[in-house]
Amino acid sequence: MELADYQSRIAAQARLLRSAAVSVAAETPVPTCPGWTVQQLLRHVGRVFDMVIRVVQTADPQVPPPRLEPAGGDALAALDDRLATMLDVLARTDPATPAWHFTPTAPKTAAFWSRRMAHEVTVHRIDAQAAAGTSTEVDPDLAADGVDELLTRLIARDPRPGRRPQPSTLGGSVVYRAVDVGRVWTVHLAAGQLPQTTQGEVTRADASVTGPADAVYRAGWGRPSDAVITGDLALVDAIRAAKN
Repeated sequence: MELADYQSRIAAQARLLRSAAVSVAAETPVPTCPGWTVQQLLRHVGRVFDMVIRVVQTADPQVPPPRLEPAGGDALAALDDRLATMLDVLARTDPATPAWHFTPTAPKTAAFWSRRMAHEVTVHRIDAQAAAGTSTEVDPDLAADGVDELLTRLIARDPRPGRRPQPSTLGGSVVYRAVDVGRVWTVHLAAGQLPQTTQGEVTRADASVTGPADAVYRAGWGRPSDAVITGDLALVDAIRAAKN
């Protein structure tokens, strides 16, 4: 996917998130984010947008963002403001500009953040719709890209500044199959090592996650899903834990 496509997806998914959020009370619980209300979800997303703005504008791959507290006031207005500013910054910034991010498996450039935010907003749109009792399928191309991002970029990272990615304590392999788009990934776990992901399927895997790209995407992020999960569930759970 092109950067402009990611940025248009950010805007589209944010509209869906916003629509779901305004359809319920601010204190409505978010079942897919235990302990959060819709207002807290909005504040979280707005804070993430603010972090991305600061990181891209700082243009230093060695400088993580300061810890940001959620803005007070109207959470929806703050989200709208931060979204507009972030989209403007991402569109105007050369994608090759140096920028900090939290994974060792991607170049430290601003381009990282357009893709990351497309999926950040999509996952939290799913959360907002869960609170509202609605659901919109993630387009297969976006969902497959999100599975790829999760498995090749995010599972070997720790989002907290100054922390090192944590190696696995288990060994085995998990195959992820997005059957509607014909894409397959295998995650290899080995005790004491970071997860490694390859394209394609191994001869014999210890576990598998299979379904349409939308279902595999949701399963990968620990959201309710119709994906079929078989084999050693501890390995599947370890991969989820690696990205949380």
